[in-house]
Amino acid sequence: MISHDEMLGNVALYALGALSPRDAADVADHLQSCAECRAEYQLLRPAVTAIGYSAEADGRTAAPSFTLKTRLMQQVRSTKPGRSSRPARPQWAALIAAACIAVAVGAGLVNASLRERLGRDESRIAQQSAVIADVTAPDAKRYPFGHGSVVVHGRNLYLAMHALPQPPKGKVYQAWTLPKGSKRMAPSITFKPGASGETVIRLPVSANAIVAVAVSLEPAGGSKQPTTKPIALTLL
Repeated sequence: MISHDEMLGNVALYALGALSPRDAADVADHLQSCAECRAEYQLLRPAVTAIGYSAEADGRTAAPSFTLKTRLMQQVRSTKPGRSSRPARPQWAALIAAACIAVAVGAGLVNASLRERLGRDESRIAQQSAVIADVTAPDAKRYPFGHGSVVVHGRNLYLAMHALPQPPKGKVYQAWTLPKGSKRMAPSITFKPGASGETVIRLPVSANAIVAVAVSLEPAGGSKQPTTKPIALTLL
């Protein structure tokens, strides 16, 4: 018959499911009559359950959680408790705690990643909504521009083009703006059309300070001055 200290040490193994069926049955019977061991089990059991199931809400973390529990149990089963299990108890407790911390940290990282991704998605959706609102606003001013138009709404300035072919390899489209009082075009952003040829981009300048807009085909990375004849040009 094993001592109470040994039985108390086996409670951790029982919580992990690392005992043989016979030993597990002995611990289960002992728990019915021993308040101290029962308290130990109640302390450990939720933590062990968390190792296996806390990540089920996200498929990407469920697999690592299962692997973690498998490795933990392999380590437990490969270690035989000594005659006195008092020294071993902190070892099992630390092992379980470390595993649970790993699960919690992993879940936290996933949650942080999801929050960051959702934040980016919300920001992008908000930006797209603002663009749509400006381009379709009844009071927006529209100027013919190649296969499309330059749209001005308030201080915002947009290029809205369609059927724009993909640029040759090593080339990009580049927007140009002519500031009021200047005789030289200032370089603006480079871009490529979507797969359908549709392009709606906001130029990073105040429409109130611009008198002309152009687009030309330029080397990847853009140019400081146009190197080709503009494919579209309009005065505002």
